[in-house]
Amino acid sequence: MTGGRTEPLVLDTDILSELCRGNAAITARAEHYLRSHGRLTITAVTVFERLRGYRLAIRQGKPYERQLRAFDALVSTCLVLSFDSDAADRAAIIWGHLSRSQRSKIGDVLIAGIAFSRQIPLVTRNRKVYEPMTKIAGVNLQIRSWTRPGTRK
Repeated sequence: MTGGRTEPLVLDTDILSELCRGNAAITARAEHYLRSHGRLTITAVTVFERLRGYRLAIRQGKPYERQLRAFDALVSTCLVLSFDSDAADRAAIIWGHLSRSQRSKIGDVLIAGIAFSRQIPLVTRNRKVYEPMTKIAGVNLQIRSWTRPGTRK
């Protein structure tokens, strides 16, 4: 991490999940980012993915009400990027270049489409899924890591 203002970033669902679990390295990076930007940026797809998990667990009788309330409170402080027609177009471009097995990760494709359409790098631990998307001609998807100390990638 360097001093001064950091670049705008979109957090992938896996990063937000680790933040909610209290992962020390990710929490430190998020705190540094918040000092510079004031709030975290996530996608509506990430909100859906997290809510889907909480609501299913609650429906199955698991005690996740507290986590759901904490997540709702966190989301209320975030900038949530929507999945609009530009993001849909970019996601379709990405999807069309992926293998059949890669296409099954539709949430990741939609998140990539949102980040790509807004030209904001995506923070993820899931490089295996996103790196093939960065290699597609004409797709300027950039990924960053918050789990490798002192790195931007």
